[in-house]
Amino acid sequence: MTNTLVGKPVDRVDGRLKVTGGARYSAEFNAAGLLHAALVLSTVSKGKITAIDTAAAEAAPGVRSVLTHRNAPKLKEPKPDFANGGGIRNEERIPLSDDKIGYGGQYVALVVADTFERAAHAASLVRVSYAAEPPELNKEQASATKRKPKENDQGEKTQLKKGDVAAALADASLVKIEATYETPTETHNPMEPSATVAMWEGEDRLVVFDATQYVKGTQDVVAQAFGLQRAQVRVICPFVGGGFGCKGAVWPHTILAAMAAKVVKAPVKLSLSRHAMFSGTGHRTPTTQKVALAASRDGKLHAIRHHVETLMSPFGEFVETCGARSTGVMYASPAIEVEETLYEVNVAPPTFMRAPGECPGTYALECALDELSYALKMDPVALRLANHADNHPFKNKPFSAKHLKEAYALGAEKFGWSRRKPEPRAMRDGPLLVGWGMATATYPGYKMNAEAKARLNADGTARVQCATHDLGTGAYTIFTQISAQTLGVPLEKVTFELGSSDLPFGPVAGGSNSTATVGSAIYDAAQDLHNQLIALAVLDPQSPLRGLNPGDVALAAPGQLGSKSQPAKTDSFAEILRRAGKEFVEGEARMKPESKEAPPFEFQSFGAHFVEVKIDPAVPRVQVSRVVSVMNCGQIINPKTARSQVLGGVIMGIGMALEEETVYDPPTGLPVTRNLADYHVPVNADAPSVEAYFVGEPDYHFNPLGARGLGEIGITGAAAAVANAVFHATGQRVRDLPITPDKLLI
Repeated sequence: MTNTLVGKPVDRVDGRLKVTGGARYSAEFNAAGLLHAALVLSTVSKGKITAIDTAAAEAAPGVRSVLTHRNAPKLKEPKPDFANGGGIRNEERIPLSDDKIGYGGQYVALVVADTFERAAHAASLVRVSYAAEPPELNKEQASATKRKPKENDQGEKTQLKKGDVAAALADASLVKIEATYETPTETHNPMEPSATVAMWEGEDRLVVFDATQYVKGTQDVVAQAFGLQRAQVRVICPFVGGGFGCKGAVWPHTILAAMAAKVVKAPVKLSLSRHAMFSGTGHRTPTTQKVALAASRDGKLHAIRHHVETLMSPFGEFVETCGARSTGVMYASPAIEVEETLYEVNVAPPTFMRAPGECPGTYALECALDELSYALKMDPVALRLANHADNHPFKNKPFSAKHLKEAYALGAEKFGWSRRKPEPRAMRDGPLLVGWGMATATYPGYKMNAEAKARLNADGTARVQCATHDLGTGAYTIFTQISAQTLGVPLEKVTFELGSSDLPFGPVAGGSNSTATVGSAIYDAAQDLHNQLIALAVLDPQSPLRGLNPGDVALAAPGQLGSKSQPAKTDSFAEILRRAGKEFVEGEARMKPESKEAPPFEFQSFGAHFVEVKIDPAVPRVQVSRVVSVMNCGQIINPKTARSQVLGGVIMGIGMALEEETVYDPPTGLPVTRNLADYHVPVNADAPSVEAYFVGEPDYHFNPLGARGLGEIGITGAAAAVANAVFHATGQRVRDLPITPDKLLI
């Protein structure tokens, strides 16, 4: 069948709901008798609670309950099994379970009242006393906790080594650079703060409206905590107002909302303030990355050493995996060494943040490559081409469909890279210094488990279901496109349902896996549905397809099956169902990644960013004026939404390079930058012209759609490209992000 929908820039099917206010987010769901909850956050980051005075809060108007570790119900500690459809927990501790304080902003009490304002007022009346200890907030203070994990939580190796790195770095004939790059703590700050509405329908039935990237994961964790079966918990989240990873795990507020609803025997809404989001839903952990490179004069790398130090929390381990996910996959070199080191500090648990590992890892590696290009007096693009890896650097398997060279070529052409003057401070626009920089982008092709159900009705409409998610990036639209294409039904007659745990299993909306995973499940469900129609047709005496081998019949055109060997023989869906006396037919599928046998290819997406910055040397504020990004991610399902994904990643990368930093108060360990007035993110005035292009062909080795993910690759390498452009403009190399004006003052 001709591809008529996949690859087309279809408008968002949920667009009208979004612009008219018809899309309901988690905090907007209400119920009869709804109560409101407010949190009390710890004001110290290490120690114990010695006393809690709740008398004034309990006596305040409208208050129904004040929960603390003294009276909170004792729940079970969940043990999620992510590999088998379980949830994700980055804070591995039931809230209000004891008097221990492990980080600033930890929840120490919850007040429930009849209005939000009364709950917030009563929460301010709770008095907590602590036996505080000096917090450990950085690697120097926490040196005793230093350790090197062998794997991250996805089972990927974090310590990598091949060849003799030390010998190459000691070789006097080679050109070498060695530098330390630092990225700060960053906080996600999606437009929609996290929120939960919980209501019990009897003692053993719980309904949760939760701002989550993983309804099935929330269902699993909450069910375990309350000693329920998964089917006894329903989690609903039809729309998500951004997440970037912070809504992929189950955080304490979700469990607290359900706990409070059980105690007061009424529905409870708990909406996090922007302040609470800075300690309650994770962050990108800071990194210190030491990179050393050795190359011959022709640019060929002889050694790469990438040592990374990151921080974790007392209540859960999270490994950023910067080196393994950048240096471990990017360039050909006979000797590579990657080390990842963790320190336990008294800050809230970190979590996934857009391209975890790859984002900070590519920043350090791509800045180091840029430094090497200047040491070699070699064009940065030429240096990368000289070290292009046809096979995976450690696994020595070919990439399934790598078109990075084409991305470099198209990006350089569209940007005008050939006009670049290589010397720093050599390009100007009137009084402004102009800098051009570039960097490579990369992100793995991930697939997870998913199920899908497709129903074709006799009236020609179709309904397709999967408990997946739309984070605002266009999932409703592309899954409708895939459904219509694979079923052979007009787009306007397809309804795609997602965002509820009572639908067929959907994976976490993370790791840029949703399109590849859920799309493949939809494809298989459509094949199952077609097989049932074929079985009806070939046994039907009135069908033109009567008696044909089922293997000779396939989708021939929208709404029609036909013979592959005799194209004139066709039969319509409607007629097949009418003659069979059926109102509908259903297809189902369960999509699982490949078996334990290693596939013959490595699945990885690649791309390139080219960035222009302009800087007034008198007031050295960096303005990104132009970006060209070229990505190879296999089949692009919808160029319009795909372009938006790349633009969003690039803008977020600009924020990482120039603005974003979460700062903690040393005496208390509390975040000082805890709102959008102090924590700076790019606004419209910071957004440059961004051109996004795509190269390559569908990757059918990866899945039947040929599509790899797009959500995260756009941010990888973007901060490095900005930093490299800043050096080209100024001659000053800033290695610790963000690049604020004070760091460029001469």
